[in-house]
Amino acid sequence: MLLPALARSKLAARRIVCANHLKQLNLAAEMYVGDSEGYYPSSNNPNLRWPQALRANYENLNLLVCPDDTSISPSASDTNADVAPRSFLINGWNDYFDALPQPVAAEIMPETVVFHPSETIVFGEKEEGEGDYLMDIRNPTNLDVVLDQSRHGGRGRASGANYAFADGSARFLKFGQCLGPVNLWAVTETGRAGP
Repeated sequence: MLLPALARSKLAARRIVCANHLKQLNLAAEMYVGDSEGYYPSSNNPNLRWPQALRANYENLNLLVCPDDTSISPSASDTNADVAPRSFLINGWNDYFDALPQPVAAEIMPETVVFHPSETIVFGEKEEGEGDYLMDIRNPTNLDVVLDQSRHGGRGRASGANYAFADGSARFLKFGQCLGPVNLWAVTETGRAGP
């Protein structure tokens, strides 16, 4: 009788640890934005991806790993964060960049274009084993294969994932809620209408 309750408690604890990791990464991103004249890290710089760009604002590489991500084990090594194991991806802000005159020289997005900070995702969970660094909402593969919307809570109606938002919060959303009825990965009104 106690074993199912204990198992549920362990699942809830790991989900909370994951949300805390996202909140800490989100805080690192907020400090980066504050130090970078209000801009998020570049989404297209292969030489300096978001984990290393934010590294000055966090020390422990274990923050990059969700405890429910069974594909990797956290390590405390002090390496380049861009090559460290990670369970999360950052918003690629694709709808914003697509609305700009093309070509866009440097894909850096100002925080001032986020009009719904409590409903705009900065970080989300990626599928185990996927190497992507950012969420590209234009790519159906990212929506179906890369984005993990059901890591916590098992499979089915109660499953979901943790997300960090532009207002500094981190919370659990049930499967599908990050994409509809409003696309929480988007910042433009057109993009928010859905993929």
